[in-house]
Amino acid sequence: MSSTFAKLKRWFIRKRPEDRAGASLAPPQSLMERYRHYKLLLGANVAILNILADIQTKKSEGFLFDMAYVRGAVNRLGQEVDILVEALVGLSGGRYRELERARQRIAERLQAELAVPEIRPSPLVLPLEEVQDGQFFGGKAEKLGELVRAGFPVPRGFAINAYAQKLFFQQSGLESFVHDAIRSADIRNLDSLRWVEGSIKDRLLATSLPPTLAQALAVAVAELGTERLAVRSSALQEDGLVSFAGQFESFLNVPADMVARRYKEVIASQFTPRALYYCHTSGFSYQELAMGVIVMEMVEAQSAGVMYTADPRNCEPTITVNAIWGLGSVTAGGHAEPDVYRVEGDRLASTKVGDKAHIHLRLPEGGVLEKETPAELQGACLSSAQVLELAELGRAVEQHWGSPQDIEWALDSPGRFSLLQARPLRLTAQAKPSYIPPRLKGVEVLLEQGAIASRGARAGPVFILTDDRDLSRVPQGAVLVAQRAQPEYGLAIGRIAAVVCEMGGVASHLATVLREAGVPAIFGAREATTRLKTGDMVTVDAYYGNIYAGCQEELLRSQPKDLLMQQSRAWRTLERVQEHIIPLNLLDPREENFRPEACRTYHDITRFAHEKAMAELFKFSQGGNYREGARQFKSKLPLEIFVVDLGGGIRPEASESAAIRPEDLTSRPLAAYWRGVEAIGWRGARPLDLVSFISVVMGGASDTQAQDRLQEDNYVIMAADYMNFATRLGYHFTTIESFLGAPGESYITLVYYVGGADLTRRVRRVLFLAKVLRQLDFRVELKGDSLTARIDGYDLETMENRLEALGRLIMVSKQLDMTMNSDALIEDYYQRFIASYDLKV
Repeated sequence: MSSTFAKLKRWFIRKRPEDRAGASLAPPQSLMERYRHYKLLLGANVAILNILADIQTKKSEGFLFDMAYVRGAVNRLGQEVDILVEALVGLSGGRYRELERARQRIAERLQAELAVPEIRPSPLVLPLEEVQDGQFFGGKAEKLGELVRAGFPVPRGFAINAYAQKLFFQQSGLESFVHDAIRSADIRNLDSLRWVEGSIKDRLLATSLPPTLAQALAVAVAELGTERLAVRSSALQEDGLVSFAGQFESFLNVPADMVARRYKEVIASQFTPRALYYCHTSGFSYQELAMGVIVMEMVEAQSAGVMYTADPRNCEPTITVNAIWGLGSVTAGGHAEPDVYRVEGDRLASTKVGDKAHIHLRLPEGGVLEKETPAELQGACLSSAQVLELAELGRAVEQHWGSPQDIEWALDSPGRFSLLQARPLRLTAQAKPSYIPPRLKGVEVLLEQGAIASRGARAGPVFILTDDRDLSRVPQGAVLVAQRAQPEYGLAIGRIAAVVCEMGGVASHLATVLREAGVPAIFGAREATTRLKTGDMVTVDAYYGNIYAGCQEELLRSQPKDLLMQQSRAWRTLERVQEHIIPLNLLDPREENFRPEACRTYHDITRFAHEKAMAELFKFSQGGNYREGARQFKSKLPLEIFVVDLGGGIRPEASESAAIRPEDLTSRPLAAYWRGVEAIGWRGARPLDLVSFISVVMGGASDTQAQDRLQEDNYVIMAADYMNFATRLGYHFTTIESFLGAPGESYITLVYYVGGADLTRRVRRVLFLAKVLRQLDFRVELKGDSLTARIDGYDLETMENRLEALGRLIMVSKQLDMTMNSDALIEDYYQRFIASYDLKV
């Protein structure tokens, strides 16, 4: 016993800190540098999550986007991830360099996905029936080849590979000439673009085709054995979502001996002012638009036109047929108002005969003649039977491709239809109908006006998650309801029907994971955990942010997919690149795979860096003795506290003072925490008896680590929006860190350990703390007589409220050493604490 009191005596008379007069008030440079890295990392983290959210919204909600958007999003992500990784490496003093190698691996994979397709050597010419997707003959030729193989009526013909253009340009020196001409052009200056067009076309037409190409072309023309041909463009990106409709030349009624020249003219049409500008604004380079060309037997058209297999205005399944007399090329110049036929089901619903003022006819020597339409051809171009026959053909094409089609057709003199082109129908913005009414009539609405984190609608029984440890208990098909949107909840994907959270941002980690998995989610659904009841069947309407009672079948039918969008190159590319961007494999920081080497996506890197950044700053602030730049913090409590201000934490009037008071604080988290501390103050523990007092003395005095910590000062590292408060009071050691920024950035963490009294009393105290902290929405982990707790994702007002409550709780807990002599006191103190301090929980 005498040795114990000797230790106590040494502690009470230990040397006090030296006088602070004249010391520098500038914070340590090393700490300032780490805090700078920390702020950079937080900013990059928010930017990355916002970009991920935008990518998923564009893709899942039917927005139109092109390759320029895909490339831009990937580039912005790469820049922010680079900042994030560099900031973490700087913050950690050089650790986590393996994360940079992970970033490089992902960036290389993304660049490979975005690389311009290399046009490989292949047959220069193939019959249409042999042309398949991916052979570099262009979208138009590839689709016609598919139609021929499927048995649709397509004129005989062949296609010229885009590699033929590459061969032509390389062997003739046109490659460098075209590159230099385009590079010198001002894309916003029409005269400049016209000059480029003229110089390229003159040079191209004056250059002979390579002998191998000229011979292959001549052989293919001879094998067709027809005198008149159509030479049509088939750019590599034509007939996708970015259709380039009307951008490139096509020639009708071409004599066999003129095919080679017309081929060169089609190639030259890639460099018209409108094509160059369209290419630039759509995110393509001219190398990507290397031209395939189709040569087809010329149809002796009696009439021709275009057919839409759905109404482009509203996507209704109504077939519209436009028809004119003669060749279909007359409609391109707007010189003829076509007949319009509407087919609904198996009947001709309406016929409107147009004013077909002009007609295009074939000239005997080649080419096309435009003339006024003869009087005998002023009537309807098609009979009712022909319209219905054509409509049936259009339905078959739509069924083959799985989406509405825009089809060019021609009708010859014997009355046979031919298909000249088929491409996905481009719908207007108004063509996407409202899929779900904003509110079902006569249905009980349980909650409304939540934020849509992941679109969709699902029904299931409610499971309210009150403790993260219960995540494994979520039943199959349940609607998971929780207060916070924690990334760890992604572990339940595969079992859950939907997610509803009272808090959380739509750009959070969990929202990204749920969108990727297609799980509907509503965040910001206030009072969800109290107004929804476990086991009740509900329907989550994550289109309009409502939650309905029961299973509402009307909302649960599958939303029609935008098949047009999914056929575009931009969509397919985004599908591939997001595999290296979106998926989150590092869900749980406690798992073994939570390390840099396991990062397979940008999202993994972001999650890892964000988690480790907080730990690194916390670790650094805990390990330092920041007498340099520290000011004394004077208050009514028996604490010697030194404050290091990193900027914005002290009012300007006190900036030169070596001692500050609570009223000088402008640090938002510290001010909130200190309000709670002062509200309780220090009254000292009340010993119940001698046994209790000896328990405190022996428990604390026998703890070597505690004895060491008693020699430390109490430090606060703070800024306008940041606080790291390491304090001891008696035998209690607490570190609280908080950052108050945007909801996606704000957090509070608590580390609490040691303390007086024997182990049993200390364990009771942390159980009391854990019970209150969980009521305050903290996630708590217990380990013996210590605990760690964290809360994040809430708005600033709520976070300030939690900090103030935490200040009250810590001061109360430090004065319970000698009273925790019964398990019953845990619940007793919990109830008294919640009731006594009017906490907004």
